[in-house]
Amino acid sequence: MSASKRIAQSTSVLAVATAISRILGLVRDRLMAGLFGTMLESQAFVVAFRIPNLLRDLVAEGAVTSAFVPVMSWYRARGQTDEFWALSRALLSRLVVLLCAVGLIGALAAPQVVALVAPGFVHHPEKFALTVRLTRILFPFITLVGLWAYFMGLLNSLQHFAVPALGPAILNVAMIAACVWFVPVIHPGVLALTISVIIGGVVQLAVQVPVAMRLGFRWHWRWHHEGSSRILRLMGPRLVGSAVYQVNVLVDTALSSLQSIVGDGAPVALYFANRMVQLPLALFGTASAQASLPSLSEQAARQDLAGFRSTMVSVIRMVGFIMLPSSAGLIVLAVPLVQTLFEYGAFDHRSTLMTAQAIIYYALGLTAYAVSKILTGAFYALHDTWTPVRSAMLAVAINIALSVALMWPLKLGGLALAAAISNSLNAGQLLWRMQRRLGVELFRPLAAPLGGMAAASLVMGVVCWLFWRAVASRLSPWLGLPATILLSLICYVAACALLRVQELSTALRWLTSLTPRPSRATN
Repeated sequence: MSASKRIAQSTSVLAVATAISRILGLVRDRLMAGLFGTMLESQAFVVAFRIPNLLRDLVAEGAVTSAFVPVMSWYRARGQTDEFWALSRALLSRLVVLLCAVGLIGALAAPQVVALVAPGFVHHPEKFALTVRLTRILFPFITLVGLWAYFMGLLNSLQHFAVPALGPAILNVAMIAACVWFVPVIHPGVLALTISVIIGGVVQLAVQVPVAMRLGFRWHWRWHHEGSSRILRLMGPRLVGSAVYQVNVLVDTALSSLQSIVGDGAPVALYFANRMVQLPLALFGTASAQASLPSLSEQAARQDLAGFRSTMVSVIRMVGFIMLPSSAGLIVLAVPLVQTLFEYGAFDHRSTLMTAQAIIYYALGLTAYAVSKILTGAFYALHDTWTPVRSAMLAVAINIALSVALMWPLKLGGLALAAAISNSLNAGQLLWRMQRRLGVELFRPLAAPLGGMAAASLVMGVVCWLFWRAVASRLSPWLGLPATILLSLICYVAACALLRVQELSTALRWLTSLTPRPSRATN
């Protein structure tokens, strides 16, 4: 099976699993919005939940798996099965020690952590105290989700994507159950939501272990392996790179806590906006980056740079085919989307407008962010770790400067716009550096197809806006919004056909391949 076909199949598995998770996530977010709005309890939970998530990306899901998968794929590509499993055991031993230490230290230092991440909360004693309490409960989540990320990396190295991808769905089910049954009877209700996160973390880890064992995993304590040193050398720059990205998130969290500038409830509005923008990104952008990493790593290990370039370009083009119209749709339909999904109960119209403003500005950088993830993974597959770090450091510096400058005139939208601009610059810089690394032209093979997709997305956006204003806005939101989205999809496909966008045929072939064919009768 070709690398492109294998990546397409893996991406479809990840996309389906992610779609399930994101649908459940929308249900969870709608319940949270109705129960807590953008007020004190929701602000405390969002900030407390963000802190272990940042550390998860830093020490586990970001740095470990991106260093782990290329090295493990290298052993697998050479048929060294015994070394593959020996390395997996050594890595798990080290990861358990690291994650337990981080969870314990974080729980003990919760007041200092909250003061650093959300300085605006310090001047509101009740909000600060609740955030510290929730942070102490949630910090052990880093240990659980870090181990989940380890097994995800292990299974991805074996080209097994389905069960790890369902982990977030399990977490969402636990949180939905808490919102429905326990939040109304526990005070404060957000405490039940916080405990459900820990329960979900236990379950999402537990479902992966039997699959890993069925594929050959057996664990006993092992600390040393020569591959561990290679992973640690790769992980150092990745830790720096992940930390650089997390600085962006920390800066946004800190600045959004300054309610006198950006408005009360800004951390929660930013959270909901990010969740909406992450929907298309996770369904295809992140899924494509994750699915392509093992194949790119194996091609790099075989020194097949022509195949490496072809795979990378085809993945970027397919990501653009999805992300560009998604950006246009989010920009045009930001207000009705938020209004339909979240505006009820404690989530008022003011919260809707704040969230929609952030969505519009975030969406401007959606495609660039997806492309950055693919290119970062491509550099990692080449065992080049410092190039993405240097690019990310520059992007962070630009983001911080723009955030501080734009938050005054644009309030919450300024933080989202700064992120979009810095992501776009980062994607351009990474593409330029990859072009120099491979010694082949990359901008030109991408410019024409992405330009055609952008033109088709612009046409779709105009038709979408006109239809919403003239027809759909007069209907029930649950009827008018789906009708607008369906018309937009038809319009985009028609525009791509007229502009002869090649990825349209690729997407249609992929959809056709997913349709089960009747088996032929045998005599």
